[in-house]
Amino acid sequence: MAVGLAGSGAWATDFHAPMLAAGPETRLAGVWARRPEAARTLAERFSVPAFTDYAEFLKACEAVAFALAPGAQPALAAEAARAGRAVLLDKPLARTLADAEALAGTIDAAGVPSQLLLTRRFRPQVREFLRRAERFPVSGAQASHLTGELLAGARPAAWRRRDGALPDFAPHALDLLDATAGWIKDIGAVGDLHGYMALTCLHEGGAVSQLALSGSIPTPQGHRKTLDLYGPKGSLTLDVRELAEDSAQTRSNVRSEFAAAVRSGRSHPIAVHRGLYLQRLIDQVRAQLIGA
Repeated sequence: MAVGLAGSGAWATDFHAPMLAAGPETRLAGVWARRPEAARTLAERFSVPAFTDYAEFLKACEAVAFALAPGAQPALAAEAARAGRAVLLDKPLARTLADAEALAGTIDAAGVPSQLLLTRRFRPQVREFLRRAERFPVSGAQASHLTGELLAGARPAAWRRRDGALPDFAPHALDLLDATAGWIKDIGAVGDLHGYMALTCLHEGGAVSQLALSGSIPTPQGHRKTLDLYGPKGSLTLDVRELAEDSAQTRSNVRSEFAAAVRSGRSHPIAVHRGLYLQRLIDQVRAQLIGA
């Protein structure tokens, strides 16, 4: 399956391009980016064409993988969907809820398959944890994503510096809280969008979870990215720091499952509407923190 890559930054270079080029389910059909020089550099590394015209880029592929800032993804992904191309989307879907809703509507109207790249969901160890969690009744949960990844010395992407930890890290954590403790029917937040945030979720079924979130805390002992489930059977813990970082199996899962979704004509279980659900939660949190 010929998959084009939209984007040329670190995420595109380090994850998407090697994954798509490795096959055997996919081949990298070409690269388009808003910075033509960067697109050309990345394309040359994998001996594929670099495109300056987005419409021509779409003609060269059956599907498109997006590694773009959330402000850029919605319009370009919508154009790809209208052209009949399946889409592998990054999180968050968009910078605003309105743009995320519009993108989901366009993909639905076009009838093309989608998949959302929540990388943790494709890691073998996380999948094993989720299988164990299915048999674990949850009364409460605690999650944390506390890092210094957004500090100036870490050289984060411009959109991450501007928008903070909420759109960058919360989708991963909220997705796993929802997957283990149940649908999040209410969410509350206190704190600072560019500092430390504490989120409390009420889940369908009565479980309560809490998430500590920040990307601007120096952590000399290392990042803290954990999920602890509590219930009548005791506790169940996932420590993301102990997982292999985006292993070959993770990449294989993303690639093979996207190819299968495209061939079947049906979206992956983790697709655009999962992203929209997470975007709505993020929007609720942002509104509370801005209004505080």
